[in-house]
Amino acid sequence: MSFTQTMARIRNLFFLGALATALLVLSPSAGSTQQPLSSPPSSAPSEVSAQSQTAGGSQLWPDYIWHSIPNSELGSLTPSPVSRAYQASGWQPLFINSTFGLDEKAKRLLARLHSLGYDAIDPGPFELARLSQIIQKLRASRSSLGAADPQFDTARGQAFLAGQDPDATAAGPQGSTVSQPDIQTVAAAYRAVLIAASQADIRLTTDFFLYSKEMDPFSSVEDGIKALLGEAPNSSYFSELEPKGFGYQSLREAYRKYCKLADRHTQIYVNFPYTARPGDRGTEVRRLQQRLRQEGYYSGETTGVYDRATRRAVSRFQAANLLSPDGSTGRSTLARLNISFRQKAAMIAYSLKAIRNSPCRHYDRFIRVNIPQFMLAYYNNGQIEKTEKVIVGKASGKKVNRQGKIVGENQTPTMFSQIYQIIYNPRWYVDGRIRLELNQKAGSNPEWFEEHGYVKMESRYRFGEHRLFQKSGPKNALGRVKFDFNNPYAVYLHDTDQRYLFARSRRDLSHGCIRVNNALNLAETILTDEENPYVSRIQTILNSTREAFIKLSQPIPISVEYVPVIASDDGQIVFAGDPYGYLSDPSQLARKW
Repeated sequence: MSFTQTMARIRNLFFLGALATALLVLSPSAGSTQQPLSSPPSSAPSEVSAQSQTAGGSQLWPDYIWHSIPNSELGSLTPSPVSRAYQASGWQPLFINSTFGLDEKAKRLLARLHSLGYDAIDPGPFELARLSQIIQKLRASRSSLGAADPQFDTARGQAFLAGQDPDATAAGPQGSTVSQPDIQTVAAAYRAVLIAASQADIRLTTDFFLYSKEMDPFSSVEDGIKALLGEAPNSSYFSELEPKGFGYQSLREAYRKYCKLADRHTQIYVNFPYTARPGDRGTEVRRLQQRLRQEGYYSGETTGVYDRATRRAVSRFQAANLLSPDGSTGRSTLARLNISFRQKAAMIAYSLKAIRNSPCRHYDRFIRVNIPQFMLAYYNNGQIEKTEKVIVGKASGKKVNRQGKIVGENQTPTMFSQIYQIIYNPRWYVDGRIRLELNQKAGSNPEWFEEHGYVKMESRYRFGEHRLFQKSGPKNALGRVKFDFNNPYAVYLHDTDQRYLFARSRRDLSHGCIRVNNALNLAETILTDEENPYVSRIQTILNSTREAFIKLSQPIPISVEYVPVIASDDGQIVFAGDPYGYLSDPSQLARKW
């Protein structure tokens, strides 16, 4: 199914729901009847009925809500968000008004569910088709109730279910304006609408918490409950869930764009047998111009001539794909041009979710490393203070099982931790796997290790050789500074003695650790921002080769993330790529086309 078809189906579902709500308010009509609810259990709802009534709720609801909640929501020792919300409300409905219709909160939620596709959120868990059926059932029940009692509301329902006629007069031999059989008929209609409304309310409450966690995994259940109960502004709750930075809104628009491009099935593929340069002409140049026009990089005539405008368009495309913008169609440029629009949409979908899941969202000071972009950003007071190029783990290498996921043994893992200290003049304690590689470099030269500053330790690796560390100093593989943070992978940020490697556009070159360009400057900036007294002593420390451990007064959160598509400050979309092939797994292609 195409993205457009998927979104059209979702729109139709909620159009029916909205239309049903409007019809219910304006012209209720006859409909089906429901069987009365069975006797309630002698448990929480019966006990809270009196409490909810005195708190402004209706004693009609608790038993109906209780009976309608799935056992899975009630059977756990740890209460689910749904059951916690109903406990907090005194088992009153959260989305249903006094005339058993959908309230404003429900309409706001339905609008958000309508836009799930724009955020690349899988609609499956939300059971939208079932929700539509439940709303239609509520409509039919309200129509039947309207035919039996045109003035229906919860107060009148309470009277009818108690066997009373709310319109009866105190005087007169009959004592009632409604006969006993009619009271029973109206009461049955109220029972039916209470069942339908309870089911609708529970489904909406379930989707409310699903949406909250999908849009912001770090949102608290307590905040959601407050919004449902009106203890916090409900109108702004959903907008506050959305990521406010990292180019999220620009990526959201780009996702819609590439979904539409993929739907058209008109992508042009380019295959130059040579590297095209200015002055070349022919059919492939024409196809190149047409291809660049599809994404908006080229706006001139499709002349088939590789002129200045075409070269500029190629350069813009290269810059938007983190390639050297030389304006020629080399192998890397052609490979990026021929990535399908479907794959690009999937990359954006992956990125949208990665941003929503970023732990940095709720911090003002943090470091964020994006692996595909080969960049680090240091945020202070919620703003980017410094960006630096980084070198991350190699994509190549044998595959290993890392916490249940098959990855390359050198790949930098995604993680979240806190930098708690900075080490100047660090020693490098060599990992056993790297020791075997050093043995190959040393070859038959017995002096190689000593020449490169390695020292043998008394302890040994599992394969029997002495463990090594490399002495501090400018030639140390960690450079002059290391940023320590706890993690199960023995990965950290550090300087390097091979700074020339930062000139490369693709920088997956390490064994997993993250090398930082201008690491000394980053360390000094961090210490300066927290007014650390060691700032004035940095140069003295660097003039020696003695290790210096500087504890941070306030640990800095660090998040290592994998976001293949980013958006610049001006909204420009940049396809950083998928160096580790995470999206080569079909399960990562979020959209079903």
